[in-house]
Amino acid sequence: MSAPDAIDPEIRAARAAQAAAATPFDITTLPIAEGRELSNAAALFFNDGTPEVATVETIAIDGPASTLRARIFKPGATERALLYLHGGGWVTCNVDTHDSVMRRLSLAANAIVVGVDFRLAPEHPFPAPLDDAIAAWRWLVANAAALGVPDTKLGVAGDSGGASLALALAIAERDAGRPYPHASALFYGAFAPQFDTPSHARNGGGAYGLTTERMRWYWRQYVPGALDSAPPLAAPLRANLAGLRAHHLSLADLDVIADDTRLLHEKFAAVGIPSELEEWKGAVHGFIQMGRDVALARQAIAKAGDFLKRRL
Repeated sequence: MSAPDAIDPEIRAARAAQAAAATPFDITTLPIAEGRELSNAAALFFNDGTPEVATVETIAIDGPASTLRARIFKPGATERALLYLHGGGWVTCNVDTHDSVMRRLSLAANAIVVGVDFRLAPEHPFPAPLDDAIAAWRWLVANAAALGVPDTKLGVAGDSGGASLALALAIAERDAGRPYPHASALFYGAFAPQFDTPSHARNGGGAYGLTTERMRWYWRQYVPGALDSAPPLAAPLRANLAGLRAHHLSLADLDVIADDTRLLHEKFAAVGIPSELEEWKGAVHGFIQMGRDVALARQAIAKAGDFLKRRL
């Protein structure tokens, strides 16, 4: 069992400051709308003092069932672009809560970053969030020339539930015979509903924020029916990964789902897909949102940015 003092000191301080500024709550016991509002308010804590990019524009994208709000971050002159899919367990968060992350990644990768508000569970369970992510990706492909980006320099990135959507998007578009990402950066993704891994045993009790039981709750909101039979695009660790392109994988070693990323890295290796794995010691789930206060967060985004610059 890991000890609380294993947490990076800057992360510990940032979490304490965030907790002092927020209303305590347990999202699993509240009405969805109330829990979502409190969760999003807590996530916004780290957005102050974020770096400036050259331009930021909020637009609307046609989704399969509704208009999707999207935000475009441009760092200046560049010839690469990314779709970013935010975390939040498929239940919470949006382009506002992840504004800082997308700004930092845009600068680190020297890439246009397009973030999108996909529909959220449980009102819109799988496959609705993935359908929206695919629609946003297809918008990026269709508008690459207008953005000044070659279609060979398009990638995808995401964190937590968004990382799962990013991977599933690539699989779905590969299977559809359509353009799919030329590179991906995935931060501490939730890639399958499995709760018996060593990282759950070590980190799932609550000392590091995200617990095993809360992770189980998120999966139940996202996937109707039995989790053991979740379809591969909902649990992409179970999918055929052959033919995908290069991936940068980041995990937090004090995260309950750290082993999701380790197992994904192993599966990529087994089918010959290039992947880089970064394990961030002392980091907890959600740490890349703490870039204002935490050097590890800035370093993780910089590493992903370097990878994307090399691969796109």
